[in-house]
Order: sequence, then structure tokens, then C-alpha cells
Amino acid sequence: MIPSASEENFRRLERDEEMFAGSIGLISAYLECAFSDPASEEVERWTLNCLPSTNRDARLFTLNIGPMEVLFVERADAGGADLTAGFMSLYVSRSALEEETGTSIEALAQSAAAVELVPSRLASADGDAIRLVAHIADEAAADELDALIGTGLPIRRLAEKLVMKGRGPYEQYHNRWFAVAVLDEIERNAAA
Repeated sequence: MIPSASEENFRRLERDEEMFAGSIGLISAYLECAFSDPASEEVERWTLNCLPSTNRDARLFTLNIGPMEVLFVERADAGGADLTAGFMSLYVSRSALEEETGTSIEALAQSAAAVELVPSRLASADGDAIRLVAHIADEAAADELDALIGTGLPIRRLAEKLVMKGRGPYEQYHNRWFAVAVLDEIERNAAA
């Protein structure tokens, strides 16, 4: 079994309660914006890996929709034993972000103090993606991200575009244990 799909990697992340809870929260929030029923879309539309070997073990997880990585958190101590998170990156639709905020990307980039807006020309998103990068522990960044994402339209529109591309190549890396934990969180959120 590929390590990022293994129960062992899931249990390793789960043991770090703070990083685990933060990861579950980010992933569930993204999926809730992207899909009306994330549980029915698992593997067909989205996959999730845990402690992948991407960039020399630098990530806690990667969430993929169709053919594209859309959300990941980089570890502060890449490759080491410490699972403390550093920066997170999430992709959204550029056009929907401008629509949601009523502001151009250029103006948003100038006014953002804690979130970096990185233009992306990824073919899988047909050039309509922008990466939002922020330090995971920065409360000002969390507030800015909430304001930028708004109703979730920037995430939803990108997801719609990506699912039209079909299944991605990530099924073999999908961590079912981690996905179950995320879906359980989504269910708890819906019940609250």
C-alpha cells in the first residue's frame, strides 16, 4: 500500500491532536463549499492523502478534486518527526473570487496583509485558478480567508470546473481512514 493511503500515516497524524483537528476542519470546510453532498462524491470527484511524500514529506495532507490539488498544508519541519503545520495553500476560482468580493485580483493582492494571492495558470482549471497562501496559525490570515471565500462561491466554481475534467489520477493515494474522519466532521457540522 502507498504510505499516504495507509492507516499508519492516518494514525500518525491523528496522534497529533492539534494538527489533526486543524486538518479535519480545513478539509471539511473546503468540501462543504465544493459539494452539496461530499460523501457521495468521495473518490469519484475528490481524494485525500495523508502525510504524502510530495516535496520530501513536506505536507500534512493534500486534497484533490478531479485532476488538481486544491488544498494542502505544508509542514514547518519537512521530513522531520514534528508535524507542526506551516503554510496552507488553497485554490479557488479567480473569476468567482472577483465576483464574490466585487474587487479585482490585483486590488485584492495589494490590500491583503496576511494572505498571499498567487496567480495560477494550471491547465486543469483552464487558467481560472488562484492560490491563496497563508500561515496556518495566523488569526489575521484566517479572517482574511473568510472574507475572501465569503459564501464559498470561489471554491464551488473551481470544483464544478474540475469535476468536468473527470476523475483525477490520485485514487491510489486516497486515505480512506482520513476521509471517514473528514466525513464524520461534515456530518457533525450538519447536525449542529
